Amino acid sequence: MRGAALALRRGFSLPARPPWGYGLLCAVAIASPLLLGALTRQPLMGVFVALGAYFTAFGDLYGKPYGTRARALVVKLVLIAAGCWLGLLVAPWPWVGVAVVGLVAAAGGQWRLVGMPPVLATVVGFYAGLPASPGPPLQMALGGLVFCLLALALWPFRRLDPLKDALNEAVEAVGGMLEGLALPEDEWVERREHGSKALDAAETASAAFHSTDDRTRSADAFVQTLVRIFHESVALRVLRAEAVQDQAEIDKVVSALSAALRDPTRVRAALTQTAAFAEWISGLRARQRADPASLRRIAVLGQVRRCLDRIAVAVRTVGLLATDGVRAPARLPRFSWKLGAEEPEHAGRLGIAAAVAMALMVGFHEHYGKWFVFTVMLALRSTYGDTVDRVVLRVAGTMVGASVAAVILAVVPGPYTIVGTVLVFATLGFALRQVSYAYWSVFATPLAMLLADFGTRLDWKAAAVRLALTVAGGALALVAARVLWPRGEKSKIHGLIVDLLREHGVLVRALAERELDRVPELTETAGQAADRLSESLDRLEKEPGGSAPPDLREAVTLARQVRDDAILVSAVLRGSEIGLDATAAVLDAVADRLATVAQAVRDDKEPPEADELEAGLSELAGEVTSLMEVAAAGEPSAVRRQLRHAVTVRPALKSLSKDALALAQAVTR
Repeated sequence: MRGAALALRRGFSLPARPPWGYGLLCAVAIASPLLLGALTRQPLMGVFVALGAYFTAFGDLYGKPYGTRARALVVKLVLIAAGCWLGLLVAPWPWVGVAVVGLVAAAGGQWRLVGMPPVLATVVGFYAGLPASPGPPLQMALGGLVFCLLALALWPFRRLDPLKDALNEAVEAVGGMLEGLALPEDEWVERREHGSKALDAAETASAAFHSTDDRTRSADAFVQTLVRIFHESVALRVLRAEAVQDQAEIDKVVSALSAALRDPTRVRAALTQTAAFAEWISGLRARQRADPASLRRIAVLGQVRRCLDRIAVAVRTVGLLATDGVRAPARLPRFSWKLGAEEPEHAGRLGIAAAVAMALMVGFHEHYGKWFVFTVMLALRSTYGDTVDRVVLRVAGTMVGASVAAVILAVVPGPYTIVGTVLVFATLGFALRQVSYAYWSVFATPLAMLLADFGTRLDWKAAAVRLALTVAGGALALVAARVLWPRGEKSKIHGLIVDLLREHGVLVRALAERELDRVPELTETAGQAADRLSESLDRLEKEPGGSAPPDLREAVTLARQVRDDAILVSAVLRGSEIGLDATAAVLDAVADRLATVAQAVRDDKEPPEADELEAGLSELAGEVTSLMEVAAAGEPSAVRRQLRHAVTVRPALKSLSKDALALAQAVTR
């Protein structure tokens, strides 16, 4: 009960503003054929046209670039018509229909480009009770075409909107990171993760608008500039924590840069503030005393200044690109044979469950039987936990939505009332679908009932029968999720741990070899390895009786800290033309340690004890002490530059070593 209550509470939250305009567009595409069918006294034709629009809208990739949406919509339109024809064709032979629907459902679960709409169209055709003819499939295709024309009508005028939205979201997320440098660790991590995801989305959107041979990829330049700000912000947070007595001065500059990132008109003021900060540090350096505390303070502030300078230059570049405008070449959608494969286990589970649902309804071969099949296919997810959530939300949505629709039609019966109800429910359902599956279930379930059973009144008896079939379908989905390959994620985790250690070791090795230009790319690759492990742990927790080992959850957190440490070390090394042999030695030792543990995990052996890192840090600490003594005696500026490098890199190396050792220990416990 607690899990069901939690699913309901999560499901009925609204994390974002629904796109009401898009919901109205879908509603017009769906309700208009019904109205025309009622006016021309051809309600059946209107129903199939409306169903075609509904299923096509169901498969739309709202928020994606128009080219991507156009390709998906055209494919869905063709497959939906084909699915309807196939359902009509096999309807006279129910047991053939059982096998056909199972195979089509498996295909929809295996390939994202196919999806569920063609499967639903096949079931509708099977239960339509009509002879096989090209009429209903062509009418569905017409409905899909109407939706495509409406959905893509603004393509010439708003084709860059998805790209601009993704870039604006990335700017906001990175600006939030800058503003949050002083936040507690948990809040900072949340902003960092949001920034990372926003940058990934912006990079994906940019790639969708450019071909590989396009040399004017201004959007890519925009994203890469934001990535620089992301990395420097990660480094600056650690350095700010070291500069305890100067945090107020640092925060003034950071605040100005964050404001300028969002508003290009403030760039000049932010650059002035950054220059004033540099002059202030120069004044401090001129007045510094020859004591270790003063030398350390100036060394840290020097590195802070370099981070702020790089952020300021990047903010200026973002402002220039924003003023000039992001450009992308006009491109038609490119069709490919890549269907986007999903998990084969889930595809098999979905096909078997759909076939069983169809078989159970063979003796119940009337239009009500499709609701049982629909629920099984739409509620069954790739994990047991997700299936439970979907079943709870779908049953709750059906209870609420079907009751509301039944009341409306009982008060004002008639076809025009149905058309009005469809218009309202489709507007609310498709708008809220983008932010909440629970609300989508409330409005989409009675919407589908009204469309698929246009000639049947949605009275209390019909609503009760459909609710009972929905509950039964949900129960079958739960049984399928529990019985058919419910466990298996644990076997994948071993390889994901190896990948995690290997990718982070490669990142640290690049630092040791001063391949600093590769650090952003390698950081992203290492982050993806951590994300894959985290997602696998999430799926493991959703298996029956499954639980993610706390040590591996800790390993994901430690991996993120290792990446942050690497970013800081990269910033320090980039700001210095010199390097200490001990720095490279410690980095090599960290990389070797991660590689050794990865090999041990792969071979199921105990990793060797780690003791070489402390020796390297001790050597570095000795060099820092001796350099401070020489610098205090008034030696040349070259020694002082070397001192600044050593003072700032030692805390970063210490943190990197500690986190890397903790990561290696966490995955082997």
